[in-house]
Amino acid sequence: MSETDKAITAGVDIARSPSHVFDYIADAKHIPEWQPDVRQAAYDQPAAVAVGTRGQEVRHVMGADRPINWEVTDYDPNRRYGVRGVDGPVRAHVTMDLAPTAHGAGTHLTYGIDFEGHGIGKLIAPLARRSARKDLSTTLERLRRQLEAP
Repeated sequence: MSETDKAITAGVDIARSPSHVFDYIADAKHIPEWQPDVRQAAYDQPAAVAVGTRGQEVRHVMGADRPINWEVTDYDPNRRYGVRGVDGPVRAHVTMDLAPTAHGAGTHLTYGIDFEGHGIGKLIAPLARRSARKDLSTTLERLRRQLEAP
């Protein structure tokens, strides 16, 4: 397996509790605040978020705004949250693991993302990986700043 075929992983320490971080990242309305390519995001049924809950976002991809549908794959409050794309030529699979920092004053968030290509998406997925690899640390820094803002 080449380097471009592997999932991308990065981490960030956030000076907020795991429950605070989880509540923020698991609320779809906040996605555009820390993921600059996302224009809007929402759950289909926001009152009952759990594994299997579906949602959608509008993401600026390859020069245009495109709708992306996804479903929650992991929902373990204060510990793990994940989603995966359910349609389109390139489908992301994202996991976010949360753990208290060593001194217990914050949260270490480990973010993992991989892409699955379908049809023409098999040619596009390596480009998505390359872009994600380049942008992930900036995105996580934006998340940290959002959460630590007064």
